[in-house]
Amino acid sequence: MIIQGSMRYSPSGRKRKTNAYKKKAQPKFVAQKTKKIQKQNTSPEIPSLIHSSKTKYKSEDNSWKVEESKKFTVAPAYNKGAYQVIPRGDVEWIGK
Repeated sequence: MIIQGSMRYSPSGRKRKTNAYKKKAQPKFVAQKTKKIQKQNTSPEIPSLIHSSKTKYKSEDNSWKVEESKKFTVAPAYNKGAYQVIPRGDVEWIGK
């Protein structure tokens, strides 16, 4: 047991870091100033949700995609987990 010793060395004899005994200066408390926030006027109408003929926003015609997709089917490729797009004429050869 060590009765007398230096604070620079631990009981095992290793030199301690001297920064461990210094206290960090605490910053002084300063109250923040509050700012007034003005609420912006937001329009209740969202142009993308209006479904009338009076708006300038039109939906895109995707009917050709539906017609083209009828010519193909999607199936797993040889029981491997990945899917492939197959023409309707080759559906009978999917798993072979």
